[in-house]
Parts: sequence; C-alpha cells; structure tokens
Amino acid sequence: MFLSNLCHGILLTALVLTGAAHAEVYQAGGTQWRPFSYEDKQGNLRGISTDIVRRVLQQANIEAQFVSYPVNRLQAMLGRDELDMNYADSVQWNSPEELQHFVFSEPYLRVKEHLYVLKGSPAAKVPVDKLRGLTIGTVRGYTYLTMDPSFADKNLVELETSEDPALLKLLLARRVDAIAMVDDLFDYLVAEQGMDPNLFERGASLSDSAISIKLQPELVALLPGINKAIQAMIKSGEVARIRASYLASHAAGGCQSEALTC
Repeated sequence: MFLSNLCHGILLTALVLTGAAHAEVYQAGGTQWRPFSYEDKQGNLRGISTDIVRRVLQQANIEAQFVSYPVNRLQAMLGRDELDMNYADSVQWNSPEELQHFVFSEPYLRVKEHLYVLKGSPAAKVPVDKLRGLTIGTVRGYTYLTMDPSFADKNLVELETSEDPALLKLLLARRVDAIAMVDDLFDYLVAEQGMDPNLFERGASLSDSAISIKLQPELVALLPGINKAIQAMIKSGEVARIRASYLASHAAGGCQSEALTC
C-alpha cells in the first residue's frame, strides 16, 4: 500500500511539473507609442499600457512575452494569428470586420486625440469635417476614422511618417499644416524634446478612445480573469498611479474619473 501510494504521488508530481513546464506563454504585441509603449535605452519595453497590462496578466495568472513591432507589421501579424494579443488597442480603431473577429477586454484607459497646429493658425478653431485644403501629418498604419472621408474626397491631404516624434518636426518645418496626435503623447514628446509648448495650439478633436487588450477569438476564455484584474486595478488606483508616474513631469491636461483615467 505504501509503495502504491508513493508511486501514485510521484506520478501526480511529475504530471504537475510537466504541465507547468508546458504552460502557455502568450505573445503580447505592441508598437512604439510613447508614453504608452516603447523601448528604453536598455531595450526593455516600458510605458503606461505595457506596465498596466503586465500587472493585469500577472494578477490573472497569465504568462506573456511582450514584443514590439512597427504598426503595419503588428496589424499583419495579428491578422495572421502570429500574435495572441495587442495590449493597447481600441474598438474605435478597428474595422467592422476586425470587430467581428477579435475579442476585447474591458477598457483600462481613455485617451483623447486632437489635431495640433502652430500657434495662431486659423485651422485651430475649425471642426475636422469643415477643414479644407490642408496637409495633415499622420503615422503610417494608424487609423483616423474622423478624417478618412476628407482624405478620400481629397478635401485634406495626408502626409504619412513612420513614427510620432517626426510629426512635430514636420509641423515646425511647415511641411504640414496640422498633425494628428494623442494628447498625452503630444505633451510627453514636447517635454522630452525640450520644445516650447507655446509654439503649438490644440485644434479639432479627433477621438476619445477607450484602450483595451485585443485578443484572438480563441482566447475568449481568458477575458473573465483579465477583466476582473482590470477592475481591481482601476478601483485600487493602481492604473492611475502608473499613468501619473509617466506623466508627472508634464502639466496636467487630462482628467480623472472614478472608472477610467482619461
């Protein structure tokens, strides 16, 4: 009996260890999007979204490897099921076809996006659907639903670049009339590059988006644990503290609500 119990115990231990050794490690993809997701000088992935989602997945007992790719490659890899999730996405940035395919967590942040122009530009006071004959700087691979009709009708001209910091240089060089940028990102880049914020002016509103984790449809079973962790982190103030730690050096321009940081 003792020998039988001993063998049974050894077998169970071996099965547990084997299961742990083969535990799923999910691929969580993002892109260079300061201050939400970026590589520091040591090559480590950091940022508001990166730190929040790391903690969310830890609390949900989900193991993930965080990776970063250019926007177009990130979207293509998700479409080919080569990545398990995008840790900083929004339902508002996805096409109807993508919304039918992927599943989304509850939002953990809100971000607002505006056009930015040089100080004194008459375009600052014009709603986006009324703008005509301007060149708008955008990032290649990003979605700008409020401007797509104007680009399609040639009422606005789109000048794409590969990364956000280049947009500020294009605007200062007057190669574009306005740039599209998330407010937190604009404040972050202006401060990081030592620019005078009075050179710029906020223009038309483009979006007010809830940021979530986008997952492949076969991972829908992970959502309850992920959503529970998001709710707990928002309620405890941990989400707000992580956001504030990256934006502390900038003037407060956003807002806080009980449910979401915005």
